[in-house]
Amino acid sequence: MVYLLVALVPLLYLLNLGYFQVWSPNEAFYADATRAMVQSGNFIDPYYNGELRLNKPPMTYWLVAIGYYLLSINEWGLRLMHALLGLMTGIITFLIAKEITGNYKIGLFSFLMLTLSVQFFANSQYASPEVPFTFFITLSLYLWFISYKRKSLLLLFFAFLSSSCAMLVKGPAGFLLPAGIVFLYLLFTDPKELLKLKYYIFTAISLVLGLWWHVYELLTKGHTFWEVFYRENFKRVYDGKDPFYFYLLDLNVSFLPYSFLFFFAFLWVVLKIKREYAFPMVWFLFVYGIFSLVAQKIPVYVLPAFPALAIMTSGFILSQDWERLKRYAILLLLSLISIALAVGIFLFSLPFAFLLIIPLPFLLFLKDHRLSPALAGMMFIVLLKFGLLTDLEEKRKVKELGEFIKKLDPKSAMPVYEVGHFHHSLPFYAERKIIRDKEPQKGSIVVYKSGTFEKCNPIKSLRLYTGSESRLFKFLMDARKNKNFEEFFVCLY
Repeated sequence: MVYLLVALVPLLYLLNLGYFQVWSPNEAFYADATRAMVQSGNFIDPYYNGELRLNKPPMTYWLVAIGYYLLSINEWGLRLMHALLGLMTGIITFLIAKEITGNYKIGLFSFLMLTLSVQFFANSQYASPEVPFTFFITLSLYLWFISYKRKSLLLLFFAFLSSSCAMLVKGPAGFLLPAGIVFLYLLFTDPKELLKLKYYIFTAISLVLGLWWHVYELLTKGHTFWEVFYRENFKRVYDGKDPFYFYLLDLNVSFLPYSFLFFFAFLWVVLKIKREYAFPMVWFLFVYGIFSLVAQKIPVYVLPAFPALAIMTSGFILSQDWERLKRYAILLLLSLISIALAVGIFLFSLPFAFLLIIPLPFLLFLKDHRLSPALAGMMFIVLLKFGLLTDLEEKRKVKELGEFIKKLDPKSAMPVYEVGHFHHSLPFYAERKIIRDKEPQKGSIVVYKSGTFEKCNPIKSLRLYTGSESRLFKFLMDARKNKNFEEFFVCLY
C-alpha cells in the first residue's frame, strides 16, 4: 500500500497544476516579473509591472523562466519547477532518512509525510521562494551528511554550492541555516571536524557564489537596494508581536495529516535516546529556535525544517514503541480531518459524491493504522484541489479582464489605469504595465471600481475580488458569502 500512495503523490502534484489563475498578490510578482525577464533578456534585475523589485534574489525568477521556456508563458510554466522541486525535496528527504536509519520504509514514510503535509504541498503548487529555498537547504544538508560519512571533498563542494543556490533564492539565510545546523551537529558529535580548513575555504567560495547578486545590486542601485535588503533581512528580526511559541502552535495545522504526532516523536527521540536521529533533531531545533526568536513570524519561514519533522515522525510511527498511544492519536487525527472534510463538503455545497472518500482512511486504519493519515491527507488534497478550488475559479475574473484589455488594444498603444483597487495579477494577464495611484489621462483604458471614476461610459463590467487571495481560507469564505467582491468597469477615456 505504501508504494501505491507514493506513486499517487506525483499525480496529486501535477494534475490541475495550471488550471488555476495566478494567485494575487504573492504569485503575481513572480509571474509578471519573469515574463518581463524572458521578453527583455535581462535576467539580473526583476521588474514587476515595470517597477524594479529587489525584495528577493533572482533564483525563483530563473526557475519560473525554465518553466516558461518549456511550457510557454502560462500558469503551467509558472508552477512547473516548483511542483518538481517539491517532489525532489521529498526524494532527498527519503534518501536522508534511509541514510541515517538504514531503513528503506522509514524513507518512504518520510517522503509521504513531507509531500502530503498541508503547508509544503500548498507551497509546491504556486510560484514563491519557499519550496526552492527548502529544496536547496535540504540538498545542501544531504550532500554534507554523505560527504562527511564518505569523506568526499567533491560532495562537500556541492553541498556548499547548493547553499549558494539557496542564497540566490532568499539571501544570507541560505547559508546561515545549513551552516548553523552542521556546526551544532558537529559541535556535539565531532568537534574536531570543525577545525578542518576545507570548511572555511568552501565557505568563502559559497559566499562569493551566493551573494554576488546582492553585491552587484548594492553597487548599481545603492541606497535603494540597501533599504529593501535591510527590511527583508533585518527589520523582521525585531519588528513584530507574535509569541515565541507561534510556530509550535502552527505546526498542528501546517504539518497535517501527521501534525501533532511529531510532538510524540520528539519525546520518543529524547526519552529513548535515539542517537541516529541526532541530525534531524538538531535540524529541527535550529530552524524552529532561530525563527522563534525572530519577532515577525510567518508560517512558511520554518518550511526548511519540515524534512526533519518528517524523518523523526516516520521513525516514531514505524517503531514498536508506544503503540496504543499512536493508535489513539492517529484515530483522533483521522476524526478531525474527516470532520473538516464533511464540513467543507456541506459548507461549500460540493457534490455529495465527495462524502464517499471520508470512510477510506478509517478502512485503511484497520489494516495499517500508520498509513491511514497519509490517505486522509490525500483525500483532503483531492477535495481542496478538485473541489473547492475548482469551484472558486469560476469567481476569479482577472484573467478575463486581462484578455479583454489585450483585445481592446492588441498593440499596447494605450496606457492602462486601474482606479479604486489594484489587482496584482492584471499586469501578467494584460501583458503590459498597469498604472495605479494616478489620475487617468485622456486616450487611455481605465479599469475602475464602481463609484471611483465617472468620466467615461463603461464598455464591460466584472465582479472582482478585492481581498488577498493568499489568505486562502478567508478567500473561500468570502466567495461563499459573496463578500469583498466589487463591481469593476472598463472604459475608453
